[in-house]
Amino acid sequence: METPKHIVGVQRGWNLMSPNYQAESEISVEEVHYAPLSYGENSLNLIGDVTGKNLVELGSGGSQNAIALAKLGATVTAVDFSHNQLSHAVSESVKQKTAIDFLQADIQNLNYFRDQTFDGVISVFALEFVEHLDVFFSECNRILKKGGQLILSTTHPLGAFEWNADTNTLNVTNYFNPPVEMWKEGDQEYFGVTYFRTVENLFTNVVGNGFTVKALLEPKPLEFDKEHLSPYKGNYWTEFRDRVNAVPFAIVIKALKQ
Repeated sequence: METPKHIVGVQRGWNLMSPNYQAESEISVEEVHYAPLSYGENSLNLIGDVTGKNLVELGSGGSQNAIALAKLGATVTAVDFSHNQLSHAVSESVKQKTAIDFLQADIQNLNYFRDQTFDGVISVFALEFVEHLDVFFSECNRILKKGGQLILSTTHPLGAFEWNADTNTLNVTNYFNPPVEMWKEGDQEYFGVTYFRTVENLFTNVVGNGFTVKALLEPKPLEFDKEHLSPYKGNYWTEFRDRVNAVPFAIVIKALKQ
């Protein structure tokens, strides 16, 4: 079956973006991150003790979260469909002396995993590239063991709207019908697509696919003098500082399989 062109667009776009993104971002391999310039797992304690747990990171990118979880004692599989992102991940994993199973694959459907394989699923800033939420969450439920944990961070729906840097205001045209962003990186052939979902849409899809939501967060950035404490920072985020001070960049959900 041929991969849809917009999925190819996202894949090729991240192949092109990866070198600059990794160079300009400071992403910890010691602590799981959820949102730029914000506190991570050490403060939020969403995942808890992972010793001996079998976890999978979906849309792992450079797999810094996967590496951090492996260093904390988990058995980790990391899935991403960008070759360049995974190349960075493999190099960093070797450097950090962690044993991670890397898989280059699309996370739109998880049919390459058996039922009830994992104790936990984590996905940070990947869901916005997934077209069909219902399929994704149903598949997450299928591959999780009973009582398994889903930790999700994705772009906040307000991220769909334009920020006016002159007035430090957000132009929200229609929150209830956020636009779909079509984008290209460089001279790539196909457009990538970013989907923005309302909080209600995300919550409804999680609950409707057999999960109980235990926490829903909209992380605020740290104060400037505490920014060094964030596991996710760097020059890449400098131009967005005023925006994320006023408008949440991420929505984070912790849910358990019923």
